[in-house]
Amino acid sequence: MDYDALRLFLHLARTLHFTRTSRECNISLSALSRTVQRLEGEVGQPLLLRDRRSVSLTPAGELFREHAADAIARFQVLQQRLEGASEKLTGTIRIFASVTAVQSFLPRILTSFRRTHPEIHIELETGYATDALGRLETGAVDVSVAALPARVPQNLEALVVVVTPLVFVAPASECEASRLVERRPLNWADVPMVLPASGLARAAIDRWFLRRKVRPRVYGEVAGNEAILSLVSLGCGVGVVPRLVADKSPLRGEVQVLEVEPRLAEFRVGVCTERRLLKTPVVRAFWDSIDEARA
Repeated sequence: MDYDALRLFLHLARTLHFTRTSRECNISLSALSRTVQRLEGEVGQPLLLRDRRSVSLTPAGELFREHAADAIARFQVLQQRLEGASEKLTGTIRIFASVTAVQSFLPRILTSFRRTHPEIHIELETGYATDALGRLETGAVDVSVAALPARVPQNLEALVVVVTPLVFVAPASECEASRLVERRPLNWADVPMVLPASGLARAAIDRWFLRRKVRPRVYGEVAGNEAILSLVSLGCGVGVVPRLVADKSPLRGEVQVLEVEPRLAEFRVGVCTERRLLKTPVVRAFWDSIDEARA
């Protein structure tokens, strides 16, 4: 089996961009196209749909991506067994995490991991927390640090690292929003709100307002907790973020956490990976280091 071809296909399945894969994998466009054509010939079906503007996976391509990822994972296990238990563990682990995770608990986990396995190369990608599980499901990363839903998908394994409440945050400076939240009784329908555009936090906020039979006055819907805090600090409105974010943000001195009853839901943050990847030595080693860091 040509594992290099499988790795190229997996990279292309993540980027859906021939030029980017060609550049990042150091292979010519013509050679990359021939590799895909050869794989399609072996499978007997088209794996990609291509036109001048876009590339997408066919149904056969989706199935082949799962097969390729599984084949490479099994090959990594085989390599490690052949090298022997006395050899140092090597390889690369790709991790996706939010900025807040990188600034709070993730360094503790990575320090424990690096101390035990210094030869493993860490690729760390940061972005919006709402993208974490999607990056994992497409195979772009091996591990994601993500807000965990009440029910984690069956194909994923998750470890809860932090439980933090969602909280309302208001501007610390004198402005319309800060004056409105000081009124008693507090009329939430009058308060401009800066809300997450989507994700678990948004669902929890929507439920909170629905139970109080309040239609929120939405100032803005944005992606990312730091963007919410930025707008709140400017006096644009009241936002909702995990308490961990409010406590760790550089803007924490420019916002105030509101004590509100009933409280918003708790926010579980954890580390996720696909169950099949736990069979690979590198991901297994990282997983074990999480338990050591939490102890």
